[in-house]
Amino acid sequence: MQVIEKHIDDLKPYKNNPRKHTERQINQIAESIKEFGFVNPILVDETDTILAGHGRYHAAKQINQEMLPVVVVDKLNDQQKKALVIADNKIAMNSSWDEDMLWNQIRQLNDEGFDLSVLAFDEMEILPMIDSNVVTDPLAEWQDMPEFDQEDLTPHRTLFVHFRNDQDYDTFLKLVEQTGTDKTKSIWFPELEMMQTEKKRYG
Repeated sequence: MQVIEKHIDDLKPYKNNPRKHTERQINQIAESIKEFGFVNPILVDETDTILAGHGRYHAAKQINQEMLPVVVVDKLNDQQKKALVIADNKIAMNSSWDEDMLWNQIRQLNDEGFDLSVLAFDEMEILPMIDSNVVTDPLAEWQDMPEFDQEDLTPHRTLFVHFRNDQDYDTFLKLVEQTGTDKTKSIWFPELEMMQTEKKRYG
């Protein structure tokens, strides 16, 4: 296998590539290329049609890089080419992380002042690992809280929670084992089974 250089204008994207690249991902690839260089060559067939590396191709266009490292794969039939385009993307998706090792290394990079945005993680994914003030286990925060047994039924503590999206809201409700609707403005934790308001008077 030999890596050669080809001009970006000579390369052609695979016409029916089922893998889509968002503008955000292409920006991430572009930042990676600027930081580390073009370390992963593009695979093309004998007609210079891209079989693997469409994201890198579009990122190179974005940063105006004209010469790209390329590996020519010229012994595949049309069926194999179609399969390679799919397999190259799917196989990469089937990997997973060693979470402890991953976050330890990210913490080390952060302590060393490295720009973590190059790693292409969302800010909210990384923040709990590098900010000691972020709560990573909401349920654990309630372990030392007193039982809800005040005579006047006023809460011991009120906590306002702002959610970034519906998914975060749904996750929070599952953590506290409660349900919510579009009209829900407050919930009790632990869940209050009956609100006794007979003795409560408001002026």
